[in-house]
Amino acid sequence: MAQEEPPLTAAPIAAAPPAAVDEVAFLREHAPWLFAPELGACIVGSSALAIACARSSTVGPRPGDLDLAWALDVAAGEALLRRHGVFLQTTEGNQARGTLALKIAGRRLEITTFRGRDTAAPVAQRIADDLAERDMTIGALALQLATGGLHDPQQGLRDWQERRIRAVGDPAERVREHPVRWLRYYRKAHELGFDLDSQVRSLDLPPQLLLDLPKEAIGGELRSLMAKCASPGRCLCELHEAGLLEVLAPELALQFDGRPAGPQRHHPEVSQGLHLILALEWAFAHTQHLDERDALTVRIAVLCHDLGKGYTRAADLPRHLGHDHAGLAPIAHLLDRWPGLADQRARTLARQVCALHLHMHNLAALRPGTLARLYDEWLRGGEFDAELFALAIAADSAGRLGLYDTGVTVRDTVQREVQWLRATCAGVDAAALRERHADDLVAFRAALHEARAKALARSRRELTSPADEAP
Repeated sequence: MAQEEPPLTAAPIAAAPPAAVDEVAFLREHAPWLFAPELGACIVGSSALAIACARSSTVGPRPGDLDLAWALDVAAGEALLRRHGVFLQTTEGNQARGTLALKIAGRRLEITTFRGRDTAAPVAQRIADDLAERDMTIGALALQLATGGLHDPQQGLRDWQERRIRAVGDPAERVREHPVRWLRYYRKAHELGFDLDSQVRSLDLPPQLLLDLPKEAIGGELRSLMAKCASPGRCLCELHEAGLLEVLAPELALQFDGRPAGPQRHHPEVSQGLHLILALEWAFAHTQHLDERDALTVRIAVLCHDLGKGYTRAADLPRHLGHDHAGLAPIAHLLDRWPGLADQRARTLARQVCALHLHMHNLAALRPGTLARLYDEWLRGGEFDAELFALAIAADSAGRLGLYDTGVTVRDTVQREVQWLRATCAGVDAAALRERHADDLVAFRAALHEARAKALARSRRELTSPADEAP
């Protein structure tokens, strides 16, 4: 009996138990000068939220960094950090935002000047002004080092406990200040498995605001979506419903326009959008053992594997003939548009999976000559990773209703068959053939193709023939 489909909601991110790290004690031991009242130094963001959760016996986030804020401007702050021997160089962009870097007990930290216009206001007011300009309430907390007091004017702890992403103040104003927040609200809700506040969902702003951002900012946010959300496809679907995906990635928006994934006998989930959602969920779940770069490489390949279906003529539906090669140009358009979303290895795997995923589901039935051609065109590279390729192909199979459990078997089969194909073709003595055909490159290539096809045919016969009985 087939296992029930897993739920399609994003799971909450892993959280640390309360008080997993005592950041206040760390700073008091290694940087007691930060506790001077006139500095107004605070632990802010997710670290402050974690402290608030610990104090209320609530399971909180696991912060990746320790971020600080204070009353000093960049010049005065740099002078103080240099005086204590902890100053680190940082980018001009960081300094323009009021952020300095420091190193304490081997840890790199960042400390930022309080936001807000009134630099002469009392420290408590400056802290409140700073928190009022942050993007979401769960990040608008501050622990004041000098007093130990927790500032939570936006009720961020309550929103964390109620599992809600809510903008600080007016969401439209927050988005106009930094349009990337529009994407971040959706991404963070899916990353944590939280509800997104209705005021964010109903924002009435032109999506073209996002196009005014540096391309790297959008690329980085999309990369985080793919890296951190248990169901990247669900998040993308919501961005489509909000009218944002069409502006950011028209190639992806076509995946969610209601078109069929294919004939129902092959795609019982019917919808191409649902197929992509399911495939990405399987890919996320089955790449947890990989390092971040490898996991993201697989997910990007799965994201792009069916882009060609977006360009099928309506008269040809529900079939998508030739969508494998039709998807190659859209992959380039998408990944070129947003630098930082995918590195070169991810781009290469995305192209390989797009071009080959139809063949890989029936590799054993392909003729040796076809296998040799596929090897030469797509699988010959020395840096080819059979495991990552097989995971992406398997996600395509598992991304269909009732077939989630087939993914592991498909992964193992594809990895084994691709390794056989590559090893067999690589075993042909190309150097000897090149010497035999001297300067006739056309003849050399034809001979090499023929030799590989024969080697594959011979190997296939040996693998499928019954073993000789022992005497």
